This record gives sequence, structure tokens and C-alpha cells, in this order.
Amino acid sequence: MARPKHRILSPQLIAGAALRLVAKHGDFTIPGVAAALGVHPSSLYHHLPGGRAAIVHRMREELYGSIDLGPALDTSVQPLERLRVWMRAYRAATARVPAVVPVLVGAPVEDLRTLEIYEALFVILRDAGVPVEQRVACSAMIDALVLGTAVDAGSPAPLWRSEGHDLPELRGVVAARDDADRALDGFELGVEAVVTAVSSLAQAERIG
Repeated sequence: MARPKHRILSPQLIAGAALRLVAKHGDFTIPGVAAALGVHPSSLYHHLPGGRAAIVHRMREELYGSIDLGPALDTSVQPLERLRVWMRAYRAATARVPAVVPVLVGAPVEDLRTLEIYEALFVILRDAGVPVEQRVACSAMIDALVLGTAVDAGSPAPLWRSEGHDLPELRGVVAARDDADRALDGFELGVEAVVTAVSSLAQAERIG
């Protein structure tokens, strides 16, 4: 019998199926991924021997493989502007599947692509003048903003539904701007807050 021209399974197909399950159900299982692909669960281990952890790593690669790190590492551009670029690119990629965030944060970062993304972040923070002992804290702050607002990208609009309650201030702000751009608008406010915080750390280092 002639061999098929295309492989039935691949790490990319497995990760894609897992991402679709997460988008629909908030998580994935090995049997669920196998069922979605019409194969036996043991077949997944042939392509990704690490099981669930390996699938999570591959999911990260699928989500973040399209991020172009060139602009973030362009030393002809000021570091704080590169930081804005980095945050926007990382948030946009994550927000493609908002429900994936709890799955990702529960696993260590081991795939090369995501490690490269954070390498770029730490280069930017170095170039901005942030002292080395503060860079991990900056990264945690940035993660809270990027990943948190990526989750919020999956929330309904309007979010607050106060009909029947005496909450005039809430009703007023909902009428003014509780729409599909809410999460992105909040993210952009957060970006400027992060830039201000990073700038302050760098300035304190220079003064000190």
C-alpha cells in the first residue's frame, strides 16, 4: 500500500487541536485532543513524548511563532518605545485565545520561542537602564498587564448589566464606553503606566 503524502499527525496539528479545545472549554485533555484528531491517545506521545507539558510548550510556539521580534530589538529606536511594541505584540498574540492564559501560566516556560520573547524583554529593560535586580519584578508587572488584558479580551460587551439596580454611576460609565474596545483601551492605559514605572526605575538607578 502506498504511504500517504501527508502525515496524519504533527506537533503543529496537536497543538492546534489543543488550542481549539481550550478556546471552547477552557482546558484540554490528552484523550480530548486525540478524539478531536480522530486518533488514539498513544499516538500523541509519538509526536510529543512529554504528554501534556509538551503540548503546552507547543501551544506557546503556535501562539507566539508569528511575533516579529525585530522591532523590539531595533536599537535605533528608544527602549521605551520598543517596550510598547513588545507588549502590544505579546498581548495581541495571546488575545487570539484568551482562555489559554490559565493553561500557560500553570506551566514553566521551556520552549525556545517564548524564551526568545522574554530574552528580548530583558534586553529592552537593560537598554532602558533598569537595574538587573529589578528586571524580574518588571517582567512580572508586565505579565500581569499583558496576560490579564488578554483574558479580558474574551469578556462580553457590555460587561456590566445593572438593569433593575440603583447604580447610577455604573450605568453612566456603561453608557459612555462599555464596548468591545474596553479591554484594549485599558491595556493602552496600562502600557503607559508600565512605561512610566520603568522610566522611574531607570532614573533612580542613574541618580543612585
